[in-house]
Amino acid sequence: MQSQKSGGIKYSTSEGTGQNPGVYMDNSGIVFAHKCEGKETFLLLYKKGEKIPAYEIPFPSPSVCGGTSAVKVRFPAGGEYEYNFQTDGRIITDSRARQISGREVFGMAASEEPHSVRGVVLRKKYDWRGDVLPNLPYENAVMYQLHVRGYTMQKNSGVRHKGTFRGLMEKLPYIKSLGVNQLRLMPAYEFDELIKPLSEKLPAWAKPPVPTEENTPRRINFWGYTGGYYFAPKSSYASEPARAACEFMDLIRACHKEQIEVIMEFFFGDEMDFKTIADCLEFWAEEYHIDGFAVIARDSVTAELGRLPLFAERKLICSWFGQDTLDHRASKTRRMLAESNDGFRDDCRRFLKGEGGCLENFSVRIRRNPANHATVNYITHHDGFTLMDLVSYDCKHNEANGEMGRDGSDFNLSWNCGAEGPTRKREILQLRLRQIKNAFAMMLLSQGTPMLLAGDESGNSQDGNNNPYCHDSELAWIDWSLKRRESIQALTSFVKDLISFRQKHPILHMACELSCMDLHSSGYPDLSFHSSNAWFGAFESANCHLGCMYDGRYADEDCFLYIAYNMHWTPQEFALPQLPPQMAWQRVIDTSEKDSFIQGGERTSYEKEKSFEVHPRTVVVLEAYKRKDHVPEKGSVPSDLGKDKGTL
Repeated sequence: MQSQKSGGIKYSTSEGTGQNPGVYMDNSGIVFAHKCEGKETFLLLYKKGEKIPAYEIPFPSPSVCGGTSAVKVRFPAGGEYEYNFQTDGRIITDSRARQISGREVFGMAASEEPHSVRGVVLRKKYDWRGDVLPNLPYENAVMYQLHVRGYTMQKNSGVRHKGTFRGLMEKLPYIKSLGVNQLRLMPAYEFDELIKPLSEKLPAWAKPPVPTEENTPRRINFWGYTGGYYFAPKSSYASEPARAACEFMDLIRACHKEQIEVIMEFFFGDEMDFKTIADCLEFWAEEYHIDGFAVIARDSVTAELGRLPLFAERKLICSWFGQDTLDHRASKTRRMLAESNDGFRDDCRRFLKGEGGCLENFSVRIRRNPANHATVNYITHHDGFTLMDLVSYDCKHNEANGEMGRDGSDFNLSWNCGAEGPTRKREILQLRLRQIKNAFAMMLLSQGTPMLLAGDESGNSQDGNNNPYCHDSELAWIDWSLKRRESIQALTSFVKDLISFRQKHPILHMACELSCMDLHSSGYPDLSFHSSNAWFGAFESANCHLGCMYDGRYADEDCFLYIAYNMHWTPQEFALPQLPPQMAWQRVIDTSEKDSFIQGGERTSYEKEKSFEVHPRTVVVLEAYKRKDHVPEKGSVPSDLGKDKGTL
């Protein structure tokens, strides 16, 4: 250990510390640890606002090749400092910096001056003021995926700090009012939002005939699914970039105060080593109180991540884990792993548009709820059509991307309801609105964790573009002006009421998978399927309708629910299973109605009827209620319960 003084600071050096690279605080100073790899390396310290370093402090050369060396700096009171490393004359910004300066404006290239991008020395510990993580079980969560900048960037967003963490904080009352209790943030770490011009990515035969000028600006990577400074929040997402870390922590603490969890999305390329990935996620969990992570990485990485002790307490969402990892985690803790469910998306889209041959898959998707991990169910997410575009376009319209229509999926399973894109035809607009409600019903009345794409609840459109990754413009921002329309207000209210209905009925969001068996010997299974015949689910390929009855007593509520899905273009008859004698059915939700949640005095009751009709492309929900005129009879049992009840 060597102690020295340089100008107004004191520092000491050591080698072979055994620490991970990065910056750490202790009681006597700030430690800068770096892998010098046997090369001459200096710590460069800059006073904030100055262009050249005020101090150059040498790292000791480690005795072992690739070893970590450290410099501990004791700063004078006051003053703000930034830093870089210099190795063999090359300026390097710390890949583990906890905040970055020099990238404060979204979409603007950093200066080419070598000292322009720097790590920021954070010398104050954040006061979390007793922050407590909500720690929600997956089955009680309603997830909401959004882009921090795009969510409030529109001039009509109604917030003061547009496109920032603070702008998102201003929207928390609205998000809370929806019933959402889990925010899933698209990349909010310090990613590089500038990518090469299109002409540099295309093969020679596909390049434009006119050569691209050398000064052509680089394109925007708006979404952020790329590498970057993984340990720093995105400074351009802060209203005051110098306080980016603090503002992000303020957002998380505000969410937790409202019992809303925060899930961060991360993209890790194949070049990332596992230890750095694990260090990154552990850092955000510890320093930022992040509740969980949605990780995009190669399968071998996600399988290994699922075994980390971190994910006994924090949530991890991936597309694949491997059975060994799922079994390992299930034997130790409650469910903290979840899979992103593309299968739910595709089967629900097929059913929504009325394709044949998908009923059996749909029936599996809406009850799938594995014991060793959760499922995140969605019909739309950032990559693809919004829900409004899903019912307004048959084909993608990505011309604005400048990639000659070769980007974005051609496999959208969408239907435009009779006209491509905008239309004034009232019957088409009404059908589109009903289809959107049907999609929300499929998500929010299914087991698992539903994930809504921000803006879908207010009819947000991207003009048929299913891959607007390169647009930092009104095309990709949420349009809040739509909420002034009466039909959109009704849609938003429907979503709020549907989330509330889901939370009111535990049988719709169980902690374990429904068995479709009469485990209580009560005469009723927890879930059963029906068609024009009670207790018989007609899964023939030509059918596009299905009745689902839930016995709420399996979730300790004295209630039955019957959900009738009719995605056929003609009305369909649904048989009504006989209830216990003291109960009768009443219609509480009907997506074909303008006011889809039916008020008590207007509800249709079915006391003696054995069937009811559902309009084309409509979801109807019946709820059982206790009849006031019923006189109990001892020994009475339902008459239509056969030996095949509850089977698929």
